[in-house]
Amino acid sequence: MPKPYSIDLRDKIVNAYQNGDGSIRKLAKRFKVSANFIWTLLKQVRQTGSVAPKPHGGGRSPAVNLRGQEFLKSLIKQQPDLTLEEIAPSETFSKGQHFNY
Repeated sequence: MPKPYSIDLRDKIVNAYQNGDGSIRKLAKRFKVSANFIWTLLKQVRQTGSVAPKPHGGGRSPAVNLRGQEFLKSLIKQQPDLTLEEIAPSETFSKGQHFNY
């Protein structure tokens, strides 16, 4: 995932917009960011008063739970050359007790 734009750049964009240095599209070209980013940033400043990036949303949870991960590690430790096709039909693994869904 790409890093968020720096707070310094965010401040420069907001200050330029508030000083009337150009439209959102012109500022997007000037600062080499998307117009949508500037629009979203200005909305965030209006709502929260902050230019700081929002925290990461967390993403998707893993499909295999911790118990399943440990099981897979032990299987691979015993047989390092196992393929996914050999692991998937495993009686113990395929009963669903190692999955998060």
